[in-house]
This record gives sequence, structure tokens and C-alpha cells, in this order.
Amino acid sequence: MSTRLVSPLLLALLLAGAGVLRAQSADVNAERVSIDAQMLRSLDGTASLMESSVFPQSMINLSELARDSSDSFARWVGSYYSTVMPNAPSTDGMHVGRITDGRWRGLVQADDVVRFQADASLMLRGGWTTNEQNTKPFLLARPSLRFMGSMAGGFGYFLDLSNGRRFLGGSRRIARTDPTLARTTKFVSEDTSFFDRYVGFVQYQTSWMRIRYGREAMQWGASPIDNFVHSLEAPLLDGLLIDVPYKSVRYTMTHSSANSLDTSGNSVPGKFIATHRVAFEPTDWLNIAVNDMIVYWGRGLDFAYLNPLAFFVSAGLSTKERNLNDNSMLSFDVAVRPMQGMRAYAAMVIDDIGFGTLGDTSRRGNNNKFAYQVGVSQALGSPGASSRSMFTLEYARIDPFTFTHRSINASYSTFGASIGYDMQPNSDRLALQARHWFTPRTSVRVDLDYTRNGENLLDANGSILTAEDPYWPGSGALVAIGNVGGDILRGDGDFIFGNRFLRGNVSYQRRARVWFSAEWMPNFFTDFRIGYTNRNGGNNPESFLFGSLEVRIGY
Repeated sequence: MSTRLVSPLLLALLLAGAGVLRAQSADVNAERVSIDAQMLRSLDGTASLMESSVFPQSMINLSELARDSSDSFARWVGSYYSTVMPNAPSTDGMHVGRITDGRWRGLVQADDVVRFQADASLMLRGGWTTNEQNTKPFLLARPSLRFMGSMAGGFGYFLDLSNGRRFLGGSRRIARTDPTLARTTKFVSEDTSFFDRYVGFVQYQTSWMRIRYGREAMQWGASPIDNFVHSLEAPLLDGLLIDVPYKSVRYTMTHSSANSLDTSGNSVPGKFIATHRVAFEPTDWLNIAVNDMIVYWGRGLDFAYLNPLAFFVSAGLSTKERNLNDNSMLSFDVAVRPMQGMRAYAAMVIDDIGFGTLGDTSRRGNNNKFAYQVGVSQALGSPGASSRSMFTLEYARIDPFTFTHRSINASYSTFGASIGYDMQPNSDRLALQARHWFTPRTSVRVDLDYTRNGENLLDANGSILTAEDPYWPGSGALVAIGNVGGDILRGDGDFIFGNRFLRGNVSYQRRARVWFSAEWMPNFFTDFRIGYTNRNGGNNPESFLFGSLEVRIGY
């Protein structure tokens, strides 16, 4: 490439990054105040509904949020990220152990080109778990390091490294008390005493666009409980994100690698998940979004799906291989602010649809697979005040075989868990969440939910029941007649019988969880959690109770 061409391109990049806005994103693993702030502001009407539909937020959003000095949540966010914000005072080189805004920072440097901050943290968590057989204590410790910064305003980076140790307790039981541990493969699958985690990405950002490559928790949607397309509680994905918010329109896309095992326990080669989202906000009280998702595997990176403007459903039908093996889905979500302090929302996923068989309850209608969600959130208290409350009531339903696929390897999952809503297909859930903030960083949260799940029919060995194909008598061909569509990892056998909702071995689960999180002073945090699960019916009835206390120093 000639220098005549390189120079204009380089100049364009430099001009795009020459603004004073920095290029990190919010650290949602360490703090959720930035999410809480935008969520409350979207209910109050001081922020658009669209701003609280994609998390984590960029530093541009955080900088704009922090400028609202009348909002106590915004002031906390500004203080927490102060050394990497655009208005951070310059330093004369690298400072070690600096106190800024009352917080201890490990390393800090800020000048016209560089914003850099490094921090350390130590976590100690003790607790207990109880099932029908016994009560077991557990104890964990985890040191971690975090590096974040930017160069010249446009290029940013983030890295959070941790390595923990389990001193007491069984890993699988402990993982049920914490979603972040449940998605740590080495901790759950290998049952090791040591476990690690990293979150890291590089990012280029302007005032109207960000391009990120790396690993980071994500959420798409309006529900503070859970969402279908991307969930903050899902296992982390490594990949590309492009986010373009401009006035009343926001375009977001991801293309990420995923991990799965087939029915033989072998790794699925080259599994990828790509998603698109286009959101519109025609008025300040209405937000409408269209999402499409694709799962493919076994052939390396597919450039047809890497296209930011591809329509995955059509692209997935373009060749025989894609049509047979790839899993495309379409979803819609809408959020409405009917009055100040209230937000109503709804979402729908279309996994497969056959217009000629809609409403058909025989197996001919099995090509129709949907998921639904409706909810309402109500915020109480004065906008911007430290003390606020919020209540959310939600109903979600996932039809049989939704998010699964007949090729099995193309389920909408990674590490055995859904990318989106934490619920199996052939299930529905009624959930209530109540939250109260005493200060922006000190709050109590109560979650109550009731879930019904039509579980698959199993044989004496715990495997899905098989028998001769009823439509080919005498053939000797065995099919999974026990698969009623109740497991996201098993999509085979979806056309044997009519997929009636809750067909199978139905379980009834009740859960109650309380989480009290507090910042007693800068750099000193505690989290107390207690949870109870009771499930009767189904294949694995149980009663499970846990409690834990975590003390964290640093960030």
C-alpha cells in the first residue's frame, strides 16, 4: 500500500480519536452502579430508554453520566472512574499508591496522550451449602489485578486477571452460589482447587462508534432480571463487538467464538455465535429493537456471517450446508415508559416458524418455536437521590426445543449454558425482583421466582429414552422419543411427537435469594448472599440452601 494512501487513512484515524473522550468501558464485573444509574434514569426519563438496553456502557456514556452533579449515582460513577475520565488532572509521570477522590489507586498516569490505571484486589468468601443429605462449609480466596487505560483518546484497553483458591467445599456446590464461578470451566468441570478468570479487550472508540475485540460480559434488552439475546450471567464470549449509537438509532453487532461438547463428550470444532441489534427510539417514551442471531460450527470463520449488514436468516438459507447445520433466530423487543418512574417491556424470539402450521398441535406444527417475555419495572424515590427503590414483575416462557438445533452442535449456548435467559426450553417462569439502594453502592436485592419445566424422559441410566422410530416400524432405527424439548443441548427428535408445552416429566421450582452489597468505605466492600431452591417433580427433585459472606479490599 502506498504512503499516499496510508497517510489519509492514518490522518482520519487520528482525527477520529483526537477528542478528549476516553475509550474504556464500564467494569461490570466489579461494579454495577453504572448499570443501576442508567436503569433508574431510563425509568425516570432523564436518560433515553435506548441507553439502558446495551451493557456495559462505554466511557463516553459514563463521562456524560458523570457530568450530572445532581445525580448521586452519577457522582459515584464519576468518582470511581475519575482517574481515567477526560477531566482527570495530569500527573508528572507514573504515580504509585495514589489517593484520588478518597480511593486508593495502585498506579496512575494521566497526560495528553495516556490515561492509565492499575489496581489490586483481594477477596475472601466463606459460607455453607445444605441439601437433603448434609451441610458443608466452603472457603474461597481470590487475589486479582486490573489494568485499564487509553491512548490518544480513541484507543483503549482493559484487563482483569484473577487466580483464586478453594480451601473448603465442593466446587459444584459452591458454583451454584455464584454465576461467575458456575461459568468457570476449570472450577466446575475439572474440580480443581485453583481457579482463574480473566476479562480483557482492546477497543477503538469515537463519539459515535466503538469497535471492541476481546472478552467482556454483555447484556442486550430492557429486563433487569434476565434477557434472551445476551445475559450478564452467561459464560463470557471472546469476539468482536461493533456499537454505533447515533441520536435515535443504535446498531450493535457481535461475532464470537463459543465452546460446546457433542453427545459423545467431544469438543465441537469451530463453533461461532453472531448477533445483530438495531434499536429505534421514535419518541422519548418508546424504544423498539430487532435482533437476529446465528450459530454455526465446523468450518471456521464464515465471512457471510461476519458481514455487519447480513440478514442471518437469509444468509443461513443460501447454501445446503448452512441450511442443514446452522441455527438462525430472530427476536424483537420493545420498552415503553408510560409515565415517569415506570417502564414496561416485552420481547419475543422466533427460532423457527412455519406460517402454514401456526396453531397446529400435531407434529406438523413442530416447526414453530418461540420464546416470550413481558414485564414492568417501577422506580420509587426522587430522581437522582441516593435512597431509591425499584420493583420488577416479569413472566417469561420458552417453548419446547427453542434455542436448540437438530444438529445438536448449533444450540444457542457456550460451556453448556445459554447465551441468554437462564432457563431451559419447555419452561416458563414468574419472577419478582425488589431492590432498595441506601446509597448508590449499598443496596439490598430480593429475587423470588417460580419455574415450571417439562423435563426430558429418561431411562434407568439417566439417558434420554430411546426406541424404534414410530414412523419406520421394523427399521430398527432408534430415536430419542424421550426428548420433549426440555434441554437446550438436545435438539434431536423434535419431529417425533407434537411439541405440546410442558409435555414430559414436569418439575416445579421455587427460588428465593437475598443479596446485600455494601461499600463501607472506599476500597472496602462486603457482599452477603443467601438463597433457597426447592424443586419437586421432574428428574431431580431437591432442596438446596446456601449462605455466604464476601469481604473484598481494593476494587
